[in-house]
Amino acid sequence: MRTIFRIMRKIFSGISLFRSSVHFFQYFFMFAENIDLFRSFCKIMRSFCGVFMFKQEKKMRKNIVCMTLLALIAFAGCGSVSLFEKGNAARETDKVKARGYYEEACEKENHFEACHNAAVLWQNGDGISEENKKARELFKKACDGKFDESCFILADMWANGKGGVYKDTDSAFNLYKETCERGLGKACRGVGQIYAKGGGSIAKSVEKAKEYFALACDKGDMKTCVDLGQTWSKKFDEAEGYEKTVTFWGKACDGGMLDICEKLADMIVATKEKEEKVPLSKGYYEKACDGGSKEACYKLARAMVDNVEGADGEAQAYYKKACDADHAESCYYIGVYLSEAYGETRELDKLREMHSFYDKSCKKGFEASCSSANSLQASIAEQEEEIRKQEEEKRLAEEEARKEAERLAAEEAERERLEREKAEEEERRAQEEFKRQQEEEARELKRQQEEEAREMKRQREEAEREAAEAAAAEEDEEEEEEEPAPKKKVSKKKAPEPEEDEDEIDEDEEEEEEEEEEEEPAPKKKSKSKPKKKSAEEEFDDLFDD
Repeated sequence: MRTIFRIMRKIFSGISLFRSSVHFFQYFFMFAENIDLFRSFCKIMRSFCGVFMFKQEKKMRKNIVCMTLLALIAFAGCGSVSLFEKGNAARETDKVKARGYYEEACEKENHFEACHNAAVLWQNGDGISEENKKARELFKKACDGKFDESCFILADMWANGKGGVYKDTDSAFNLYKETCERGLGKACRGVGQIYAKGGGSIAKSVEKAKEYFALACDKGDMKTCVDLGQTWSKKFDEAEGYEKTVTFWGKACDGGMLDICEKLADMIVATKEKEEKVPLSKGYYEKACDGGSKEACYKLARAMVDNVEGADGEAQAYYKKACDADHAESCYYIGVYLSEAYGETRELDKLREMHSFYDKSCKKGFEASCSSANSLQASIAEQEEEIRKQEEEKRLAEEEARKEAERLAAEEAERERLEREKAEEEERRAQEEFKRQQEEEARELKRQQEEEAREMKRQREEAEREAAEAAAAEEDEEEEEEEPAPKKKVSKKKAPEPEEDEDEIDEDEEEEEEEEEEEEPAPKKKSKSKPKKKSAEEEFDDLFDD
């Protein structure tokens, strides 16, 4: 914060010093009666600060100083709107206010153009009045400041006794001459006019009048150039007269007086030989044509068509420019050119193009083109009717073709639909057949599996039965090996005894078996511990697992 306050303190001390310097220069330049010099100084300061800020962009302190300088310069009045500019802005809406700004600029800034403008706004007729007196005073101040326009107006007042002053030829002559020597062409014209008539102490001198008139033309007074050219145009047939006319009127033409350009070209076309007409006049006609004179465009086109063989096509550009500016005859001649170029054409676009130019010419008042316009209009209507019929026939044919195409498309769509349905039906049947075959195969497979299962079950039962028989046989053999006595009894029992009943034999056998089981438990345990063979069902399961 201390650093910031220190910087600001230095800035404000610099502001006071710089502001005092600005005021010093301002008053100095105003004293020297040249405020433009102060404005130049301000511009230099702006440029300096701009360059300084660009090169020292990263140095904040120097940037702040330059911004302060710019603010001070603007505050001192460098960027403000001047009194003269304020007067210009108010001149159209409030002449009294504008006159006040001009007078203030005249008095405070010695702005001599402002003095002149204020004088013009003070003028009030040619009588003697306070307004005219005030105007003369302001004109005098501006003239003393070498503002030539004010000097010329004062000289003109004395030469003609206007603006509230009496006629004073000598004063007018001296002021005209002084202003002429500074380069104002119309002041030279004033000197020439006094020499041409004489007056006061000035003797009449035609030669000096011609000399000053020529000088006025050379210094840019176009009115004098026109007058001199008009004088010499009376001898246009002579070499000197032609040369002088072209010289003076040529300067007026170059100075923007387009009517003089056209007038000079007209005289050349009217007086020169056929082969010289266009080369000598074309430049003047073109300048007037480019400046907006449709007559000059038309005249150049006519001169080219009438005097240069094969120039019809080139002339159309000038006819077109004049026609675009509503020159009736130019439009007509474009129509004529197109008619010759297209011949007996029946093309509608070409007929319309020709008609557009004839019709425009007719509507602009050139009656010669009306008959051609009407004839072309009838041909266009006939062609349009024929085209309408052709288009109607084409439309009907297209409609018929469209309907036929729609019918064929509908038939094709129906055929495709039927084929699609047929294909779908065949596919459906094929799928059903395939499904039936799969189901049949599945049933057959299931039947085979069931048969196999039954066969295996039968085999398993057979195997189990055989195994049971084998096991029983083994048990019997073991019993016989371990207990021979009972085997004898059994053999005895196996012998037929006719006197015993079968039921009794069976009961005796059962009792003997029970006794054997009770007496010999060990062999039974041995037979139980013996590994058993796989049953037929387990073998069947193993078979399926494999």
